Amino acid sequence: MIWSLLLMSLSMLAVAWLAWKLVQRQERGDDQLESLLKKDDDRAERGLRRAAGLPDEPPADPTRERPNG
Repeated sequence: MIWSLLLMSLSMLAVAWLAWKLVQRQERGDDQLESLLKKDDDRAERGLRRAAGLPDEPPADPTRERPNG
């Protein structure tokens, strides 16, 4: 009983790893997909910043000290 559960778990992990490797290989050479993912990340960041009450764009140099602060 325990061996069948262990074997099933290992086979599921192997299939997940194989699928992940195949997707990574396909995404690596796809510049259009990379561009779409970057745009989506930027949109999500702007939405999170708005929800937190921050400006849409982060400061140009985050290491620079703020005036009056």
